[in-house]
Amino acid sequence: MQNKEYLRAAATAIARQIEENPVVLGIPLDPDVADYLGAFVEEAITLADIVEDGLLTVTNSGEVFYVG
Repeated sequence: MQNKEYLRAAATAIARQIEENPVVLGIPLDPDVADYLGAFVEEAITLADIVEDGLLTVTNSGEVFYVG
């Protein structure tokens, strides 16, 4: 099987898994399949950025608020 055929088949299998169980929290993927599906690492903001900028507030009762 050629690489593109494998990626297409794997993506189809993942789509079926998600359709069967839409509440699933995560499906482990081969990095090449994830790339084929358009996955990327979000680098716009990190937890450290939020804490450093004072945008994350924790109350005495332990509730966390994002003030942004």
